[in-house]
Amino acid sequence: MDSATKDEANAAMGEMVMAGFQKLGFIQFTGIEGVHYAPGRNVVRMAARPEHFNHNGDIHAALLFGLAETAAMGASISGIVDLLGDTFIVARDGRIEYLARAKGEAGPFSATAELTPETIAETRANIESRTEIELEVPVTIADVTGKPVARAAFTAVIRPRRK
Repeated sequence: MDSATKDEANAAMGEMVMAGFQKLGFIQFTGIEGVHYAPGRNVVRMAARPEHFNHNGDIHAALLFGLAETAAMGASISGIVDLLGDTFIVARDGRIEYLARAKGEAGPFSATAELTPETIAETRANIESRTEIELEVPVTIADVTGKPVARAAFTAVIRPRRK
């Protein structure tokens, strides 16, 4: 498969994943949208709306956490989409470190989650052998200038689906 065909396939897969996410009320409230999707990488974006601000005019911390979790869970399935019928995936935990103010006028804010090819290969092997895996997915949230405003990590638990 050539590079252009791979890019088109990744874009189509990203649209499918985001279409599933966008059925969720929280995603609808936040306005999170997909930006880039490829095996091992998921980038999502959220434009600030007045209802997203805290008392300081910054994006509410809970929304930044949700943006990061959306990126992480998208990345956790990015290299295993063809195996999703055999798996149950859930976020077990998450943590976030706020690095700078997420001022509303500095948006939209993007969350980028990335996994290594080795991590994807190990995840696929575990799914195929029906072995549960816990996968830490790192995320960086940046403002429109690319300045990091938060760093996060989520644990995705991937289990064999019960038959």
